[in-house]
Amino acid sequence: MEIVNFFEKLAGKWFSQRTTHDLATQQSKAGKSDLEAELLTSADADVEQLCKSLSVDPSFVLCGLKVIQKSTVEGNPKQQFGSALIVPLTPEPGTPEGITEGTLLSHTASHPPTQSRYSLANEVLTIETTDGNTHAQERWWFITDNLRMRTSVLKHQDGSQVASFCSEIRMGGHKPPTS
Repeated sequence: MEIVNFFEKLAGKWFSQRTTHDLATQQSKAGKSDLEAELLTSADADVEQLCKSLSVDPSFVLCGLKVIQKSTVEGNPKQQFGSALIVPLTPEPGTPEGITEGTLLSHTASHPPTQSRYSLANEVLTIETTDGNTHAQERWWFITDNLRMRTSVLKHQDGSQVASFCSEIRMGGHKPPTS
């Protein structure tokens, strides 16, 4: 599977159930989200602005994904809103067969624009991000076209770690491409 095909499958409306576990305190929290993910072209104004903010040549952009999120977390009745823009760049040549690797640009309302590393192997997308004193590893994969899983591990420089698991069900709004 190519990275663009993977991003095409991400588009649509999703319901997400999440469990987050703080390994130091052994406390877990549950949450749920409604996600709307829109596939963007490389010529989209938001994609071009993200490239400009990170001094990246926009000709390397493959596509973009804009995600709007409405969430609730256990113990907090107030709904939280967020958005993210995720942009994969052209894969790097010379990677082993069956593996696609490259740079991923991203931006959320709560964090400045950042560059990450992505790897797509065996239809599992792995994203590695180091930001200040935190290292994050996320993994995304599909069980079926309408059911996907996500895991993440945040490792802080002080040694603390937080892990999360999400199961996400497609609610409509997009039919995945048939390849």
